[in-house]
Amino acid sequence: MEEIIETIKKDEHIREITQIKQKQKIYLVGGAIRDFLLGIKPNDYDFSVSSSGISFARRVARVMNGAFVLLSEEDDEARVVKDNVIYDFIGFKGDIREDLNRRDFTINAIAIDLDTFGLLDPHNGLEDIKRRNIRPVSENSLFDDPLRVLRGFRFALELGFGIDKKFYKLAKSVSLENIAGERIGYEFMRIVSAPDSYKFILKMNELGIFLQIFPEAKKIIEDGFLWGHSLNTYYALEILMEKGFFKEKFEPEFNQYFSIPRRKPLLKIAGLFHDVAKPDTFLINNGDVHFYGHDTKGARIVEIIGYKRLKLSRSDVQMIKKLVKEHMRPHLLATNDELTDRAIRRFFRDLGDDYFGAMMLAWADGYATGGRTRHLEEKFTRMIELKRADDAKPKVERLVNGYDLIALGLKPGPIFKIILQELFDMQLEGRIKTKEEGLKLALEIAKRVDLNYSK
Repeated sequence: MEEIIETIKKDEHIREITQIKQKQKIYLVGGAIRDFLLGIKPNDYDFSVSSSGISFARRVARVMNGAFVLLSEEDDEARVVKDNVIYDFIGFKGDIREDLNRRDFTINAIAIDLDTFGLLDPHNGLEDIKRRNIRPVSENSLFDDPLRVLRGFRFALELGFGIDKKFYKLAKSVSLENIAGERIGYEFMRIVSAPDSYKFILKMNELGIFLQIFPEAKKIIEDGFLWGHSLNTYYALEILMEKGFFKEKFEPEFNQYFSIPRRKPLLKIAGLFHDVAKPDTFLINNGDVHFYGHDTKGARIVEIIGYKRLKLSRSDVQMIKKLVKEHMRPHLLATNDELTDRAIRRFFRDLGDDYFGAMMLAWADGYATGGRTRHLEEKFTRMIELKRADDAKPKVERLVNGYDLIALGLKPGPIFKIILQELFDMQLEGRIKTKEEGLKLALEIAKRVDLNYSK
């Protein structure tokens, strides 16, 4: 421990704070100490200040030329951000041990006096760090802030720790229904971003957490069969992101798609909720079970979940919505014996960059439905090979453009997109080779779709 104390004394960020402080007592608390003990270089420092935490944070921001962020006037808590390093300050009155007693887990209830560099560990957090164990500080820890239930899972995943039995016992009686969506979204995204989160997704499910934070998905969560399939789809996606068909077969497409790290957790969320509307669309017709429109209705439900429950950004929500809405399309293409190049190109065009995520979701869906994936792999290989061949060709200029359609007397509007895309598909297929051929077919297409036009 002495070696760790010396490392903390020499840490440049700790030294900056000790130089700024005046007569007040300041303690380094929680996560940073834990990280030092684990050999991790912290970039997030928590400090307890015997005077006003907000006032001291303002002074730090001014001296360090950092950005000041007010976190809570009620809790006397503020943040300073400088060069991607976060410094959090909270004021305390009385004994620092009272502050530590209010902390979430024992591994975060450790303090170091920045005057003496003496260590305070009233809840045996050092032992829990050694044992790699997540344990609540007290019987009230999770009730004081129910979000700590999600934080416990997040810490376990990110640190590679186990979770104490006491945690599960207490968590069974905790409700997250009134926790702000921003806070839930932050922790949930951190959880699903971890590469081996499935085991804790199951634990969260056992605790009824999904029912609490995703009321829009209540019907499917309460359906043991459908929800079990959804959980299995999540599991298949998680495995597929680390190894297997897509990573081994489709390179560089795999690395290109996931070069944006946020796509992994968003794809997992889409997998978890891809069938969310099936209970609402259940239909028996001539003895066969159908779920007509569950993809479209499901897209509307996940849009609500994304915005309202997780407070995700518009781009994040649109990605999940698109994947859920289109998750049946790769299945339909793969089961079509007469799959045309035009249909394949339309799929890539409509999905954009998320064609790869849609394929992976369809594969995981098939895997979770009795392991049926061979036909998907065969068709997906053909589809991506066609895309690679198209991408390798010199850029093809359209024979017919919008100005040509106007010159024909057609009225600009949605019809233009339909005509131009069909003409371009036919051009790629070699069915038209001149502008004149294209213009003649443009009029035929306009008549076929029965929209108003004039010559």
